[in-house]
Amino acid sequence: MLSGPSGAGKGTALDWMTLSGLVRRVPTYTTRPARPTERHGVEYNFVTDEAFAKLREEGQLIEYTRTYADSYYGSPRELLDSLDPAPLAAELEPTGFVKVRAMSARRVIGIFVTTKTETELRSRLAERGHTSDADNRLRIRSLQLTWAWVYDYILVNQNRDDFLAELSTVVKSELIRSRGMQYIAELQHEESIQPY
Repeated sequence: MLSGPSGAGKGTALDWMTLSGLVRRVPTYTTRPARPTERHGVEYNFVTDEAFAKLREEGQLIEYTRTYADSYYGSPRELLDSLDPAPLAAELEPTGFVKVRAMSARRVIGIFVTTKTETELRSRLAERGHTSDADNRLRIRSLQLTWAWVYDYILVNQNRDDFLAELSTVVKSELIRSRGMQYIAELQHEESIQPY
């Protein structure tokens, strides 16, 4: 699961992870409008405030929060209920990540993505057209950074190629570790049921 400030590179990371075929991306829900390059059901499930409230009432969201510009973001039950054996990836707020990790029967790995400096992040926000609410996003960044220590990995996105190389190392290492753990569990199960 990925978390981090707006503009830090979470979308870039999720795009790479999905295109690599190593994980399956689970789009979360949001009430904010889609950006021109975003597609419903891919980056996010874009819904109205009313639809979001209905998802909450029906128990389809395991957690939700209100962030930038009063938009809601929420995580689908699929993160807990999916029978898909493929590794799943999603973008979560830090409180959501902690809740998903606590509730999931799967092993949940957390990657916190950030920029090296506030100045760099401010520049990225300006490129995205977030100049009017940049101060609020930077304030939220400061709060998010206090959660970074609960994650398994903290990746600093200073140079795109270096960032993606580090992400690749993390994802592949975790997949190797997961396969090894699964193999040992299966081996121990087979040995425990064989008669002596």
